[in-house]
Amino acid sequence: MSRYFTNFIRAFKPGAPRSIVQDVIEEFNSLELDSQGVVAGTFYSPIHPSGVVFLSRALDDASGIDKYHEAVRNSSEARQKLVAKLSEQCASTKMRISRVIKEGNYVGSKPPTCIVRNYIKAKRGHLDEVIDTISSFIDEIPEDRTKPLLTESTTGRSNMLLLSIPFESFGAAEDSYSLQRSTWGTARGRRLSDITEENVRIPTQIFHSNIQMS
Repeated sequence: MSRYFTNFIRAFKPGAPRSIVQDVIEEFNSLELDSQGVVAGTFYSPIHPSGVVFLSRALDDASGIDKYHEAVRNSSEARQKLVAKLSEQCASTKMRISRVIKEGNYVGSKPPTCIVRNYIKAKRGHLDEVIDTISSFIDEIPEDRTKPLLTESTTGRSNMLLLSIPFESFGAAEDSYSLQRSTWGTARGRRLSDITEENVRIPTQIFHSNIQMS
């Protein structure tokens, strides 16, 4: 049985106050849904230069998606007003659903402060090979190091994968990037480049979390 994630993405309009993050956290907490999740974002996104925040929720199985939609439909009037207020400050909002392919494993002496998201688009006809190649890299990570969560989007653009990796600090994230970069020149790394169309890396700061990362 596969686990799923819902990802609600808010991209802000130019001039939106950074204090808006607190409203997004309130939006996240006000939904009456029994699920763990995390609110993370950045004001330095190459795709959304005015800032973007991700509201991610972990669901035990696909039935959790129905429970999520039901909770949204039955939300309080106060929450609906808050959502409307936030939407006025957004240039765009997106909803994505993703299926877990490989569970992650966080190893750190302190709770994570950031999450790096890598969006990877496989070329048509090569999705399974991309999944197998990425999975082989993950399987080789030592058990005493953090392993990323690998998910596949089941909505929106086809052939989209997401690697989500929590870190204690942005410095640790950059160290990991250097290790990842060293694999690009290998045979598997070159093959992965041949069978993918793009790879977008977005480091995000964790603003709020009740998710157990282990």
